[in-house]
Amino acid sequence: MKNKTFFAFCCISFLFSSACFGQVKIGYTNIELVLVYMPESQNLEQTLNTYQKKLSEQLQVKEQYAKSRLEEYITEKEKSEWSQLEQEQREKELMELDQEIQKFAQEAEQKLLSKREELLAPILEKLQNAIDKVAKEKGYTYILNQTTSGGVSTILYGPEENDITKVLMKELGIPIPSSN
Repeated sequence: MKNKTFFAFCCISFLFSSACFGQVKIGYTNIELVLVYMPESQNLEQTLNTYQKKLSEQLQVKEQYAKSRLEEYITEKEKSEWSQLEQEQREKELMELDQEIQKFAQEAEQKLLSKREELLAPILEKLQNAIDKVAKEKGYTYILNQTTSGGVSTILYGPEENDITKVLMKELGIPIPSSN
């Protein structure tokens, strides 16, 4: 019995001493908010919009060509009699055009996602470096993101002095938006 009490006392003492000597300081920020106000993010959106427009124009050219080939097929089919083989070949050509368009649309979507990742990487690196610097300067052990990418709050309560969003924005040279 004495051994169990002594052991419990030792465990509690150890936990208490660990808590005193190994202080954990947790901060939080709203990464999405900081990203929105970063000038690099605004440039990213403009670049992506330009790139998407270019891909969209290429897709429209392909779609117009396929549409003209379909109209040509319909017109010629009404005017002349084709053999079964000739009709199948023309229909096969139209189906192949349609498949090319679908493939191009999928590739364009993938290219757009890749371009976004490529452009976002240095922005996220800059943001992470700023977070690391602020955390070290302010003595934080952890910095958590306040919200998910969907905007859902993951930190339901936290002391205001541990919200480093404004400090982070200042570190990045971003004007702090006034709250209305």
